[in-house]
Amino acid sequence: MKQIILVVSAFLFSFILNLSLIMLSRKFHLFVDADTSNKPQRFHSIPTPRSGGIGIFAPLFCSLCYLFFSHTNQPFLMGVFLGGNIIFLSGIIEDFNGSLSPKLRLFLQCLGSLVFVILSDCYLSNLGFGITLPSYIAIPFTIFAIVGIINAINIIDGFNGLASGIVLCALICIYSLGSQDLSIALITLVLIGSILGFFVFNYPWGKIFLGDGGAYFLGFICAILLISITQGEHSSISPWYGIALLIYPFWEVLFSIYRRKKKNKISAFLPDDQHLHQILFKITSSNPKTSFILWIFIIPFMILATLFHQNQNILVGLSGIFICCYLLLYRKYVKFKLF
Repeated sequence: MKQIILVVSAFLFSFILNLSLIMLSRKFHLFVDADTSNKPQRFHSIPTPRSGGIGIFAPLFCSLCYLFFSHTNQPFLMGVFLGGNIIFLSGIIEDFNGSLSPKLRLFLQCLGSLVFVILSDCYLSNLGFGITLPSYIAIPFTIFAIVGIINAINIIDGFNGLASGIVLCALICIYSLGSQDLSIALITLVLIGSILGFFVFNYPWGKIFLGDGGAYFLGFICAILLISITQGEHSSISPWYGIALLIYPFWEVLFSIYRRKKKNKISAFLPDDQHLHQILFKITSSNPKTSFILWIFIIPFMILATLFHQNQNILVGLSGIFICCYLLLYRKYVKFKLF
Protein backbone atom coordinates (compact mmCIF):
# COMPACT_ATOMS: atom_id res chain seq x y z
CA MET A 1 0.00 0.00 0.00
CA LYS A 2 2.86 2.40 0.83
CA GLN A 3 4.36 1.78 -2.61
CA ILE A 4 1.05 2.60 -4.31
CA ILE A 5 0.66 5.80 -2.27
CA LEU A 6 4.21 6.85 -3.22
CA VAL A 7 3.57 6.30 -6.94
CA VAL A 8 0.18 8.05 -6.86
CA SER A 9 1.58 11.02 -4.90
CA ALA A 10 4.45 11.44 -7.36
CA PHE A 11 2.02 11.13 -10.28
CA LEU A 12 -0.26 13.85 -8.94
CA PHE A 13 2.68 16.13 -8.13
CA SER A 14 4.08 15.67 -11.64
CA PHE A 15 0.68 15.97 -13.32
CA ILE A 16 -0.16 19.27 -11.62
CA LEU A 17 3.33 20.67 -12.16
CA ASN A 18 3.41 19.75 -15.85
CA LEU A 19 -0.06 21.20 -16.38
CA SER A 20 1.10 24.43 -14.69
CA LEU A 21 4.23 24.53 -16.85
CA ILE A 22 2.18 24.15 -20.03
CA MET A 23 -0.10 27.02 -19.00
CA LEU A 24 2.81 29.25 -17.92
CA SER A 25 4.73 28.59 -21.12
CA ARG A 26 1.74 29.67 -23.19
CA LYS A 27 1.42 32.87 -21.21
CA PHE A 28 5.08 33.84 -20.77
CA HIS A 29 6.70 31.86 -23.64
CA LEU A 30 9.19 30.11 -21.33
CA PHE A 31 11.10 26.93 -22.19
CA VAL A 32 9.48 26.86 -25.63
CA ASP A 33 10.96 24.86 -28.50
CA ALA A 34 9.88 26.86 -31.54
CA ASP A 35 8.39 25.13 -34.55
CA THR A 36 10.58 27.31 -36.76
CA SER A 37 13.89 26.05 -35.33
CA ASN A 38 16.36 24.56 -37.81
CA LYS A 39 17.33 21.60 -35.63
CA PRO A 40 17.55 18.42 -37.75
CA GLN A 41 15.87 16.48 -34.94
CA ARG A 42 12.79 18.75 -34.85
CA PHE A 43 9.58 16.94 -35.79
CA HIS A 44 6.88 19.13 -34.22
CA SER A 45 4.79 21.71 -36.03
CA ILE A 46 3.71 24.03 -33.17
CA PRO A 47 5.74 25.79 -30.43
CA THR A 48 5.95 23.39 -27.48
CA PRO A 49 7.43 23.77 -23.97
CA ARG A 50 10.46 21.56 -23.31
CA SER A 51 10.21 21.76 -19.53
CA GLY A 52 8.76 18.31 -18.80
CA GLY A 53 11.96 17.40 -16.98
CA ILE A 54 10.99 19.79 -14.19
CA GLY A 55 7.84 17.80 -13.46
CA ILE A 56 9.90 14.61 -13.27
CA PHE A 57 12.84 16.03 -11.31
CA ALA A 58 10.83 17.96 -8.69
CA PRO A 59 9.02 15.02 -6.97
CA LEU A 60 12.29 13.14 -6.44
CA PHE A 61 14.06 16.32 -5.33
CA CYS A 62 11.35 16.98 -2.73
CA SER A 63 11.36 13.36 -1.56
CA LEU A 64 15.11 13.42 -0.99
CA CYS A 65 14.89 16.79 0.78
CA TYR A 66 12.28 15.34 3.13
CA LEU A 67 14.52 12.38 3.93
CA PHE A 68 17.52 14.59 4.65
CA PHE A 69 15.49 16.86 6.95
CA SER A 70 14.30 13.68 8.69
CA HIS A 71 17.98 12.98 9.48
CA THR A 72 18.29 10.12 7.03
CA ASN A 73 22.01 9.93 6.33
CA GLN A 74 22.64 7.67 3.34
CA PRO A 75 25.72 8.33 1.17
CA PHE A 76 24.03 6.79 -1.88
CA LEU A 77 21.01 9.10 -1.66
CA MET A 78 23.26 12.09 -1.02
CA GLY A 79 25.23 11.21 -4.16
CA VAL A 80 22.01 10.93 -6.16
CA PHE A 81 20.76 14.24 -4.76
CA LEU A 82 23.87 16.38 -5.35
CA GLY A 83 25.04 14.65 -8.52
CA GLY A 84 21.52 14.65 -9.96
CA ASN A 85 21.12 18.37 -9.30
CA ILE A 86 24.26 19.14 -11.30
CA ILE A 87 23.18 16.87 -14.15
CA PHE A 88 19.71 18.39 -14.26
CA LEU A 89 21.19 21.88 -14.20
CA SER A 90 23.35 21.08 -17.24
CA GLY A 91 20.19 20.42 -19.24
CA ILE A 92 17.58 22.79 -17.86
CA ILE A 93 19.76 25.86 -18.53
CA GLU A 94 19.96 24.74 -22.15
CA ASP A 95 16.18 24.25 -22.21
CA PHE A 96 15.65 27.73 -20.79
CA ASN A 97 17.79 29.80 -23.15
CA GLY A 98 20.22 27.51 -24.99
CA SER A 99 23.26 29.27 -23.56
CA LEU A 100 25.49 26.34 -22.59
CA SER A 101 28.18 25.15 -24.95
CA PRO A 102 28.52 21.38 -25.55
CA LYS A 103 31.88 21.41 -23.73
CA LEU A 104 30.38 23.08 -20.65
CA ARG A 105 27.46 20.64 -20.61
CA LEU A 106 29.91 17.74 -20.86
CA PHE A 107 31.97 19.20 -18.00
CA LEU A 108 28.89 19.50 -15.77
CA GLN A 109 27.86 15.95 -16.60
CA CYS A 110 31.31 14.66 -15.67
CA LEU A 111 31.25 16.74 -12.49
CA GLY A 112 27.82 15.44 -11.45
CA SER A 113 28.92 11.87 -12.13
CA LEU A 114 32.11 12.37 -10.13
CA VAL A 115 30.16 13.84 -7.20
CA PHE A 116 27.90 10.78 -7.19
CA VAL A 117 30.82 8.33 -7.30
CA ILE A 118 32.75 10.11 -4.51
CA LEU A 119 29.78 10.46 -2.17
CA SER A 120 28.26 7.03 -2.75
CA ASP A 121 31.51 5.08 -3.24
CA CYS A 122 29.59 3.21 -5.92
CA TYR A 123 31.38 2.50 -9.20
CA LEU A 124 31.94 -0.12 -11.91
CA SER A 125 34.67 -2.47 -10.77
CA ASN A 126 33.18 -5.87 -11.66
CA LEU A 127 32.76 -6.15 -15.44
CA GLY A 128 31.81 -9.82 -15.48
CA PHE A 129 33.62 -12.79 -17.03
CA GLY A 130 36.14 -12.58 -14.18
CA ILE A 131 37.28 -9.05 -15.05
CA THR A 132 37.79 -6.71 -12.08
CA LEU A 133 39.08 -3.15 -12.36
CA PRO A 134 41.19 -1.38 -9.74
CA SER A 135 39.60 1.77 -8.34
CA TYR A 136 41.93 4.17 -10.17
CA ILE A 137 40.64 2.74 -13.47
CA ALA A 138 37.11 1.89 -12.35
CA ILE A 139 36.21 5.41 -11.22
CA PRO A 140 37.09 7.20 -14.51
CA PHE A 141 35.45 4.35 -16.42
CA THR A 142 32.28 4.76 -14.33
CA ILE A 143 32.14 8.50 -15.04
CA PHE A 144 32.56 7.76 -18.74
CA ALA A 145 29.75 5.16 -18.59
CA ILE A 146 27.34 7.44 -16.72
CA VAL A 147 27.94 10.34 -19.12
CA GLY A 148 27.47 7.92 -22.02
CA ILE A 149 24.05 6.79 -20.78
CA ILE A 150 23.05 10.41 -20.04
CA ASN A 151 23.64 11.36 -23.65
CA ALA A 152 22.23 8.09 -24.99
CA ILE A 153 18.84 8.80 -23.44
CA ASN A 154 19.01 12.32 -24.85
CA ILE A 155 19.70 10.96 -28.34
CA ILE A 156 16.57 8.79 -28.38
CA ASP A 157 14.44 11.65 -27.05
CA GLY A 158 13.07 12.52 -30.46
CA PHE A 159 9.39 11.57 -30.43
CA ASN A 160 6.47 11.69 -28.04
CA GLY A 161 6.90 9.08 -25.33
CA LEU A 162 9.92 7.36 -26.86
CA ALA A 163 12.65 8.16 -24.31
CA SER A 164 10.27 8.45 -21.35
CA GLY A 165 8.57 5.16 -22.29
CA ILE A 166 11.88 3.30 -22.52
CA VAL A 167 13.07 4.76 -19.19
CA LEU A 168 9.71 3.95 -17.57
CA CYS A 169 10.06 0.31 -18.62
CA ALA A 170 13.70 0.28 -17.43
CA LEU A 171 12.71 1.62 -13.99
CA ILE A 172 9.98 -1.00 -13.63
CA CYS A 173 12.51 -3.70 -14.50
CA ILE A 174 15.07 -2.28 -12.05
CA TYR A 175 12.44 -2.08 -9.30
CA SER A 176 11.52 -5.73 -9.88
CA LEU A 177 15.13 -6.72 -9.14
CA GLY A 178 16.14 -4.16 -6.51
CA SER A 179 12.97 -3.42 -4.53
CA GLN A 180 14.48 -4.96 -1.39
CA ASP A 181 16.86 -1.98 -1.23
CA LEU A 182 14.87 0.92 0.23
CA SER A 183 16.89 3.55 -1.63
CA ILE A 184 16.36 1.82 -4.98
CA ALA A 185 12.67 1.34 -4.23
CA LEU A 186 12.17 4.99 -3.28
CA ILE A 187 13.89 6.38 -6.38
CA THR A 188 12.24 4.01 -8.85
CA LEU A 189 8.71 4.38 -7.43
CA VAL A 190 8.85 8.18 -7.27
CA LEU A 191 10.19 8.40 -10.81
CA ILE A 192 7.67 5.88 -12.15
CA GLY A 193 4.87 8.08 -10.82
CA SER A 194 6.58 11.26 -12.05
CA ILE A 195 7.10 9.93 -15.56
CA LEU A 196 3.46 8.82 -15.75
CA GLY A 197 2.40 12.34 -14.74
CA PHE A 198 4.50 13.70 -17.62
CA PHE A 199 3.41 10.93 -20.00
CA VAL A 200 -0.25 11.98 -19.86
CA PHE A 201 0.64 15.25 -21.60
CA ASN A 202 3.48 13.98 -23.78
CA TYR A 203 1.94 10.92 -25.42
CA PRO A 204 0.38 10.96 -27.91
CA TRP A 205 -0.41 14.69 -28.19
CA GLY A 206 3.00 16.18 -27.38
CA LYS A 207 1.74 19.06 -25.22
CA ILE A 208 5.10 19.18 -23.43
CA PHE A 209 8.55 17.75 -24.15
CA LEU A 210 11.08 16.10 -21.86
CA GLY A 211 13.82 18.58 -22.74
CA ASP A 212 17.55 18.16 -22.17
CA GLY A 213 17.09 18.56 -18.42
CA GLY A 214 14.66 15.66 -18.23
CA ALA A 215 16.57 13.41 -20.64
CA TYR A 216 19.92 14.02 -18.91
CA PHE A 217 18.45 13.45 -15.46
CA LEU A 218 16.67 10.22 -16.41
CA GLY A 219 19.81 8.94 -18.12
CA PHE A 220 21.80 9.69 -14.97
CA ILE A 221 19.28 7.91 -12.73
CA CYS A 222 19.17 4.82 -14.95
CA ALA A 223 22.96 4.64 -15.00
CA ILE A 224 23.51 4.97 -11.25
CA LEU A 225 20.69 2.56 -10.38
CA LEU A 226 22.12 -0.09 -12.69
CA ILE A 227 25.58 0.43 -11.22
CA SER A 228 24.14 0.08 -7.73
CA ILE A 229 22.23 -3.16 -8.31
CA THR A 230 25.00 -4.87 -10.29
CA GLN A 231 28.05 -3.84 -8.24
CA GLY A 232 26.83 -4.67 -4.73
CA GLU A 233 28.99 -7.02 -2.71
CA HIS A 234 26.33 -9.73 -2.63
CA SER A 235 24.62 -8.90 -5.93
CA SER A 236 23.63 -11.81 -8.15
CA ILE A 237 22.80 -9.53 -11.08
CA SER A 238 25.28 -9.67 -13.97
CA PRO A 239 27.21 -6.48 -14.81
CA TRP A 240 26.03 -7.06 -18.38
CA TYR A 241 22.43 -6.56 -17.33
CA GLY A 242 22.78 -2.78 -17.66
CA ILE A 243 23.94 -3.04 -21.27
CA ALA A 244 21.28 -5.58 -22.20
CA LEU A 245 18.51 -3.55 -20.54
CA LEU A 246 19.50 -0.29 -22.27
CA ILE A 247 20.91 -1.80 -25.44
CA TYR A 248 18.74 0.43 -27.65
CA PRO A 249 20.09 3.83 -26.49
CA PHE A 250 23.54 2.30 -25.94
CA TRP A 251 23.76 1.01 -29.51
CA GLU A 252 22.13 4.12 -30.97
CA VAL A 253 25.05 6.18 -29.62
CA LEU A 254 27.76 3.82 -30.89
CA PHE A 255 26.18 3.41 -34.31
CA SER A 256 25.59 7.15 -34.64
CA ILE A 257 29.28 7.84 -33.94
CA TYR A 258 30.31 5.27 -36.55
CA ARG A 259 27.79 6.50 -39.10
CA ARG A 260 28.73 10.17 -38.73
CA LYS A 261 32.50 9.69 -38.68
CA LYS A 262 33.02 6.84 -41.13
CA LYS A 263 30.13 7.26 -43.55
CA ASN A 264 28.94 10.86 -43.48
CA LYS A 265 32.36 12.40 -42.68
CA ILE A 266 30.96 14.78 -40.07
CA SER A 267 31.67 15.34 -36.39
CA ALA A 268 30.34 12.63 -34.08
CA PHE A 269 28.88 15.37 -31.89
CA LEU A 270 26.81 17.12 -34.57
CA PRO A 271 23.06 16.28 -34.59
CA ASP A 272 21.49 14.81 -37.71
CA ASP A 273 18.23 13.23 -38.86
CA GLN A 274 19.48 9.71 -39.57
CA HIS A 275 18.62 7.93 -36.31
CA LEU A 276 16.41 4.86 -36.56
CA HIS A 277 13.42 6.64 -35.01
CA GLN A 278 13.76 9.44 -37.56
CA ILE A 279 13.96 6.96 -40.43
CA LEU A 280 10.81 5.19 -39.22
CA PHE A 281 8.99 8.51 -38.94
CA LYS A 282 9.61 9.14 -42.65
CA ILE A 283 7.76 5.88 -43.28
CA THR A 284 4.92 6.18 -40.76
CA SER A 285 4.47 9.99 -40.94
CA SER A 286 3.14 9.67 -37.39
CA ASN A 287 4.97 10.80 -34.26
CA PRO A 288 3.12 8.57 -31.74
CA LYS A 289 3.02 5.60 -34.12
CA THR A 290 6.80 5.75 -34.53
CA SER A 291 7.27 5.56 -30.76
CA PHE A 292 4.77 2.72 -30.46
CA ILE A 293 6.53 0.64 -33.13
CA LEU A 294 9.85 1.10 -31.39
CA TRP A 295 8.35 0.12 -28.02
CA ILE A 296 7.09 -3.12 -29.59
CA PHE A 297 10.58 -3.75 -30.94
CA ILE A 298 12.59 -2.82 -27.85
CA ILE A 299 10.57 -3.72 -24.74
CA PRO A 300 10.64 -7.53 -25.31
CA PHE A 301 14.45 -7.37 -25.18
CA MET A 302 14.24 -5.42 -21.90
CA ILE A 303 11.88 -8.00 -20.41
CA LEU A 304 14.09 -10.90 -21.52
CA ALA A 305 17.17 -9.18 -20.09
CA THR A 306 15.38 -8.88 -16.74
CA LEU A 307 14.27 -12.51 -16.78
CA PHE A 308 17.86 -13.64 -17.43
CA HIS A 309 19.56 -10.98 -15.29
CA GLN A 310 21.96 -13.52 -13.74
CA ASN A 311 23.15 -15.15 -16.96
CA GLN A 312 25.78 -12.96 -18.60
CA ASN A 313 26.12 -15.26 -21.62
CA ILE A 314 22.42 -14.89 -22.44
CA LEU A 315 22.60 -11.13 -21.80
CA VAL A 316 25.49 -10.78 -24.24
CA GLY A 317 23.57 -12.91 -26.75
CA LEU A 318 20.42 -10.80 -26.39
CA SER A 319 22.46 -7.64 -26.97
CA GLY A 320 24.01 -9.16 -30.07
CA ILE A 321 20.62 -10.24 -31.44
CA PHE A 322 19.21 -6.74 -30.88
CA ILE A 323 22.15 -5.15 -32.71
CA CYS A 324 21.68 -7.49 -35.65
CA CYS A 325 17.94 -6.72 -35.82
CA TYR A 326 18.65 -3.00 -35.60
CA LEU A 327 21.19 -3.15 -38.45
CA LEU A 328 18.85 -5.22 -40.61
CA LEU A 329 16.05 -2.67 -40.11
CA TYR A 330 18.36 0.23 -40.81
CA ARG A 331 19.82 -1.36 -43.91
CA LYS A 332 16.36 -2.25 -45.23
CA TYR A 333 14.95 1.27 -44.98
CA VAL A 334 18.06 3.33 -45.68
CA LYS A 335 19.94 1.04 -48.06
CA PHE A 336 22.87 1.66 -45.75
CA LYS A 337 26.17 -0.11 -46.50
CA LEU A 338 27.60 -1.10 -43.14
CA PHE A 339 31.20 -1.37 -44.34
